[in-house]
Amino acid sequence: MSSVAETRPADSGPGDAGAAAPTATAATVRSNPVPSLLESLNHDILDPGYAAAAKRRAAAPAGDRQAYPGRTWTIAAVAAALVVVGVLFGVSAGTTESNAPRTEKARSGLLDDVDRAEQRQSELATSAASLAEQLRATQSELGASGPLQTVAALENAGQITPVTGPGLRIVLDEGPVDAKASTGSGGVILDRDVQLLVNDLWASGAEAISIGGVRLQPRSAIRQAGGSILVDNRPVFWPMTIDAIGDPSGMQVKLISSPGYGRMSSFAQLYGIQFDVSAQPDLSLPGSSGADLRYATALASSSPIAPEPPTTASPGRPSSEPSGAPNSTATLPPTG
Repeated sequence: MSSVAETRPADSGPGDAGAAAPTATAATVRSNPVPSLLESLNHDILDPGYAAAAKRRAAAPAGDRQAYPGRTWTIAAVAAALVVVGVLFGVSAGTTESNAPRTEKARSGLLDDVDRAEQRQSELATSAASLAEQLRATQSELGASGPLQTVAALENAGQITPVTGPGLRIVLDEGPVDAKASTGSGGVILDRDVQLLVNDLWASGAEAISIGGVRLQPRSAIRQAGGSILVDNRPVFWPMTIDAIGDPSGMQVKLISSPGYGRMSSFAQLYGIQFDVSAQPDLSLPGSSGADLRYATALASSSPIAPEPPTTASPGRPSSEPSGAPNSTATLPPTG
């Protein structure tokens, strides 16, 4: 953009008739505005400092150019860093590979220890049952009918004697993995669900019950440890088998209308667990490990000691703390 300015001489006096006519000179003014930031970014990609440094390096003598190593030192540094990282990865991989056999060996050793412990426990349980059978056979040979009948009745009530007969078999198994995750408790079937089902079996007329081969006794407890079910502190693995000896038809009719059966049926529909109930013509249940004598102990001396007065309440007045109350998690067989 340009502008033209006119210049006039000063007015001449009246005596200056021969003065020259005013002349006009044109002066052109040019403007050079600073370009905007966006235009600079589009045209000048590099910072001006890089161009100035390149010019200085090109103008410097050949001897002075060694002061500007350029990419040589950068490539060397990157190569050194890659070498160091490669050495570190190599050492880690070698350490992991060397530790893998020892880790696998330790894991195999622990699994072998668990298997040996379970086998030893099973052998001891079998030996205890065999010794108990020998003891009963010896007592029968003695001919003391009165005391032996009392002992036999107490053993039957305590679920110590092995039994056989018809009954019901219930098979439980956990649902898929996504069903376990949806419950948020590590599994669909919990210990309280098994307790409810077992109590319903007792109420339906079961005479003896075993869970996963573990015979229930009056003080048996069904508990949960993580995702495992423990029966008398012995783990029971999935699928879980519950055998109950009794009248199959009568037990099944009463069990169908029980809360435990309804809960398991709902779990089967909602979470896809396995819940199968079938009548069996012949079931064999082992004897339990025996009663835990917590309230009766042998006397230290043979001298008679007067018994303490009973702590039960008098007739017509209930006792505030009944002795021998079962645990809240225990499953008790019916009396009689």
